[in-house]
Amino acid sequence: MGNPRISTWSIAIAFGVCTVGVLFAVPVVATAAENFTGIANIGKLVAHVCAILWCAALQVTMVDLAYRPEYLKAAIFQRGFAAMVELAIMVPLFLATNRRNVEFTTAHVDDPKVAAYLLIYLSYVLITCGELAFMCGRTARRNWGIRPWSGAGFALSSMAATLGMAYAVCKGAYIIFLTLDSPWPLKIEETVSPALSGMAVLFLFSGLTLPMVGALRQHLRQKKALAADSHPSRSS
Repeated sequence: MGNPRISTWSIAIAFGVCTVGVLFAVPVVATAAENFTGIANIGKLVAHVCAILWCAALQVTMVDLAYRPEYLKAAIFQRGFAAMVELAIMVPLFLATNRRNVEFTTAHVDDPKVAAYLLIYLSYVLITCGELAFMCGRTARRNWGIRPWSGAGFALSSMAATLGMAYAVCKGAYIIFLTLDSPWPLKIEETVSPALSGMAVLFLFSGLTLPMVGALRQHLRQKKALAADSHPSRSS
């Protein structure tokens, strides 16, 4: 098993950035952020950055659980470096493309810069969610009979990653087929993609919560056992 301190902190970070990302995806919050900062589409950028960071945080969690200590530092560095490279490409492209009459959605992918930005973002989501689906699923099987709460949490996280892959494929395929002048109706993509991302977030929150609930239950049991040992019943 990995270092509990690394796993605990990376799960907490994933939980936090996912919460921030979901918050900025709410139209009212995104509009308020635009009005406050004066930057168009700032809510979309924050949501995308948070998605990348929670993917990276979950990758750190999983490599901590899966890798030997001598390989752990290199594995964590590789995932962190990949996330930083992704952001180093995405953020400047966003700033170069961003203006009031542009939205970073599939409705505006006739703009080549918007299409490039979204494809770069979706490629990262697809690759990282593919690794997460595999690693979370494997860890769920290992923990199922030993730590049922953790096993269930990692199973839900694997499902969240699979839904994230489906989201990336759905949205990315629409952009590619639009470029080839044979897209399916935009309304279908605008209905299916939000549903997939919404379910992914729901499963992710549940998956991150269950291991913490299990750890809390175990801590309370241990505390209760210690209290019982320190106050043994007196024999009559």
